[in-house]
Amino acid sequence: MTNTYIKDYTNTFMIHGHEYEVTAPARFDSETNELIDDTKLDDQAVEIANQMYRDDKGLVSPEEIKKYRAKIGLSQREFAKLLGWSPNTVALYETGAFPSKSNNKILKALMNDDHFLNTLIVDDDTLPEVVVQKVKDYLNTASDEVIMAVAPKPKFTAIQLTNWYRVTNYFQAQEDLNVEELTQMKVVKLLYFAFGRYAVRTHGKLFTSRILAMPYGPVVEEVHKKFNGQRGIVANGLDDTAFDDFSEIQANSEISGLLSEILDDYGEKTAAGLSRITHQAGSPWSLTGQGVINPTLIAETFARNVEE
Repeated sequence: MTNTYIKDYTNTFMIHGHEYEVTAPARFDSETNELIDDTKLDDQAVEIANQMYRDDKGLVSPEEIKKYRAKIGLSQREFAKLLGWSPNTVALYETGAFPSKSNNKILKALMNDDHFLNTLIVDDDTLPEVVVQKVKDYLNTASDEVIMAVAPKPKFTAIQLTNWYRVTNYFQAQEDLNVEELTQMKVVKLLYFAFGRYAVRTHGKLFTSRILAMPYGPVVEEVHKKFNGQRGIVANGLDDTAFDDFSEIQANSEISGLLSEILDDYGEKTAAGLSRITHQAGSPWSLTGQGVINPTLIAETFARNVEE
């Protein structure tokens, strides 16, 4: 096209009864100065008009759909299975077709809330296992969007918090001989509940230790490693460090108040009883299956006032 040139051209497009004026590069004949066809430039102008319509109507764009689908690791066919749509519908949306009003709502909800994604795999037992597993993998490895980088740095380690519960149990047993010795299984559940409530209140982590999904429920990795093989963790193991940790945490009203609150709410339950709570369908533990439980899942669950 040696006898042509390109300059901005303003054109009006009609999309579903709405007019959109677009100024974009177009090709002209050098001799006649008339507008001539250029598939690439013409398509770009049309897409600008389409995007103006999407912005006007709040529609999800093809790029947003493709980016989100890639983010959760699903093929077009798998994404269609997840949503109960035909693969052709997903393909059309990703190549420029406008989503229907109802489907657009679903896509926006999905992109804005991992909990909605959770519900899709929990509520549909007909989904292929490969789709369920890929979604679980995404949820397990997703960045901590709820646990913000600007959140306060944890004041204590998981071991220090455990020592607070251990010493508290020791003092309770001194006053009441019927108080049962605190076990490793029970303390990790108490820490899990405390972690969730703290995340909701501060958007931060109560401690940095990872929380793992193990057969008997959520487990705080540091605590599990330190007390592995032990059932009771009070009678034969309290040392000066444990009492020092207890005193330091007692001096922090925010953290000691939280730990006391959890103890008031769950202290009467057995470790097995607490496991039944954390094992409920749709809980972060059940969604993870095995491996590290995403702190975001925990925070979102507790934010819904569901302590699972």
